[in-house]
Amino acid sequence: MAVSNVSNVSSTDNQSTSSLAATSAKELSDRFLTMLTAQMRNQDPLNPLDNAQLTSQMAQISTVTGISQLNTTMQWLGYSMGSLQATQATSLIGRQVLATGNTLTLDEGKGTIGYTVAADADSAKLQVYDKDKNVVATLPLQGNTVGTHTFEWDGKTADGKTVPDGAYTFDVMLTQADKSAKAATLDVKEVAAVRPSSNGTVVLDSKGASINLADVYQVW
Repeated sequence: MAVSNVSNVSSTDNQSTSSLAATSAKELSDRFLTMLTAQMRNQDPLNPLDNAQLTSQMAQISTVTGISQLNTTMQWLGYSMGSLQATQATSLIGRQVLATGNTLTLDEGKGTIGYTVAADADSAKLQVYDKDKNVVATLPLQGNTVGTHTFEWDGKTADGKTVPDGAYTFDVMLTQADKSAKAATLDVKEVAAVRPSSNGTVVLDSKGASINLADVYQVW
């Protein structure tokens, strides 16, 4: 009989421990999700929460929540992050962004272009083309070091002639040790709308063009 009593006590203790562990796991998960949601809500839309950091944080609770619950939580977080980023990105509507592209819009004699340099070059130059791909201007650029650079064109050619306002395209040519290469070009676009994409990322719409939020380098 004594053995039976000990067995009953042990069984009761095990049930209590299991219940306590389950409660602790749920509380831990709830606290984690509350903190993570607050972190996502206050993040910079141009510098969102790092996926590696998120995965690491999620791994810390995987042992107490279980794989099934973890997968469900990850799906929920992915949806929530996309929705929060889209909501935050609405602040960009009506503003101009510098993003991947090579269109140069000259308005009232002014147009801004951007480009990135992956490795220091000896020199850099801007080539502007009209709608027929004719070169209308070739100008030297000061930005030839590693990084992102911008340049405001005044609509003048190298010999001082002024070209009419309108849409142009451009290239930035880099020269290093007698070898030439094109830099990655960036252009200025005005954000008209913001929407989430099918893969959970945020897309900015600008006059029919779609811009991934991750491709935005600068905001005005």
